[in-house]
Amino acid sequence: MTNERSAVQRLKGTLSDIYANKLSFAGLVIIGFFVIVAILFELLGTHMTPYNPYKINLSSANLPPSLTHIFGTDGLGRDIFSRIIAAIPIDLAIPSMVVGISVLVGLVLGSIAGFYRGTSEEVIMRFTDLFLAFPGLIMALAIAATLGPSLINATIAITIVWWPPYVRIVRAGVLEVSANDFVTASRAMNLSFWYIFKNDLIPNIIPTVIVYATMDVGTALLTLSTLGFLGVGIPAGTPELGLMASSITTTLYTYPWEGLIPAAFILLIVLGLGLLGEGLRDSMDVNLKSHIVRRVPRPLEKPSEEETGSGAISS
Repeated sequence: MTNERSAVQRLKGTLSDIYANKLSFAGLVIIGFFVIVAILFELLGTHMTPYNPYKINLSSANLPPSLTHIFGTDGLGRDIFSRIIAAIPIDLAIPSMVVGISVLVGLVLGSIAGFYRGTSEEVIMRFTDLFLAFPGLIMALAIAATLGPSLINATIAITIVWWPPYVRIVRAGVLEVSANDFVTASRAMNLSFWYIFKNDLIPNIIPTVIVYATMDVGTALLTLSTLGFLGVGIPAGTPELGLMASSITTTLYTYPWEGLIPAAFILLIVLGLGLLGEGLRDSMDVNLKSHIVRRVPRPLEKPSEEETGSGAISS
């Protein structure tokens, strides 16, 4: 009950800080709007859009923005407004999945490397450095081109190159937190790694990870859009903002709305994530805000038998 109350208080404090910062609140509104649109499209499908975003109608090709077609039509006569609505779930879901998986990998490998040190740290960090040695975008392009055009393959390609920074962030956080007396006390009590991980490490490193991940979703979106723009990984005809924006290479001076409007939505989503991330960064700074408190083990807190004994941590 105490932990639940503390979590609610932290959430209220964070939301209060974001609301007080007008730019961060604007970012929250922008992202909230796009999330709602994505959910509604997933629930209602093409019933939500004024036109079928997948239907080709050559008789209506390259129409300029008007009351009939708010954002105009593309070279195949598809309504751009409808296609943008259909693209939003894809352009939010894939970057979020990429970052989510990367966070999980980073938490596991980074915590093991920072806590156990020694051989485990060397193996994990050298393996991480191996991936960091290659330019991420080029590697993602190569993997996506090898796997073939598919949204799943695009997600895999980006995820493979996305996790290393999280390992480094988590490892650095674990090294800092492990220097505190409450972690030293937990290790002296011969508590398991899992117990220390969930009670001592996670509460202290997760704010930094959340802030970085929020901003990183925008970067992952830009990478996905780059794959679409270059025609790699994204199947032709898929309503994806980067793929739609790629028409700007041939229509900039003739039908500029076909590429500029999808590009503007990419900019808006990335801007919203950046503003929200800045607000979270200011709010979750444990050195500045009182509602983010480092955990100190309570004297009467007794771990279960599973968290001691066989799960002992060797120093």
